[in-house]
Amino acid sequence: MQGLAVLAAPLETDLSPLTEHLWAQRIVHRVVEDNQQQILILADPADIPRVENLLQRWQAGELTPAATSSRFSPGRLIQRIWQTPVAASLVLILVCVFAWQHISPDWISWLRESEGLWPEARNRLSTYTDLGFWALWRPTILHFSVLHILFNALWVWIFVGAIEKQGERGAILALVIFCGLGGNLLQWWVAGPAFGGASGVVYGLCAYTGLRQTRFRIPYGIPKGVLILMVVMMLFTITGDTLIPGLSGIANGGHLGGLLVGFLLAVVWPVTKRGQDESR
Repeated sequence: MQGLAVLAAPLETDLSPLTEHLWAQRIVHRVVEDNQQQILILADPADIPRVENLLQRWQAGELTPAATSSRFSPGRLIQRIWQTPVAASLVLILVCVFAWQHISPDWISWLRESEGLWPEARNRLSTYTDLGFWALWRPTILHFSVLHILFNALWVWIFVGAIEKQGERGAILALVIFCGLGGNLLQWWVAGPAFGGASGVVYGLCAYTGLRQTRFRIPYGIPKGVLILMVVMMLFTITGDTLIPGLSGIANGGHLGGLLVGFLLAVVWPVTKRGQDESR
């Protein structure tokens, strides 16, 4: 994005109150990292007078959370897409694949491809190497109902958008690949083929943001109780399906596998931004 740099701030500085007000006033901008600093860039120099006023209020600690409207706003949606194109692209991919499932039966073969291998061959390493990455990962993009796709697309939009705003696009790619793969592997091993959904990725994203914003104080902005709620829900469905097999109809292995991989990535992925030092 070309424009005019109007502010340079340390990485640990929380610019969210300022950027919220900028978007609320429809001032197009972007925050980028350069030389271990956050740089605020304006798209239109004509906005400088309004920005200077907001900067003064922000530096004085006078900015309160920007007022938001509960009504749908095309302008606000465009601003969010502009800020988080990776999140928007992932949601679009999921929706397009869901639409394709309704006009072509080709995806059904994805569910049946490995049915002859389970359960006899599930403990052989060669089974998974022969299937390959694509066959093991692709159930991630399949959804079987409107509620299913809406639930997963919404959480992808929220979690990926939060991670993307922190500049961690490489982490998003790793999470989508490895949480999807890890969840699918565990689900296939536990219950066999014929499953689908991005829930493993969603649980991985939840684990990643939940742990890192607690451990490293990275300001993703995800409510602290979300991770606890999702884990409790998972444990509830696992317990129900253990007592009455098939009760929930949920791929619990996919959820658990994605969650564990998400926790692992949260620990090993480099930390470039911190709200405060974790040793405090």
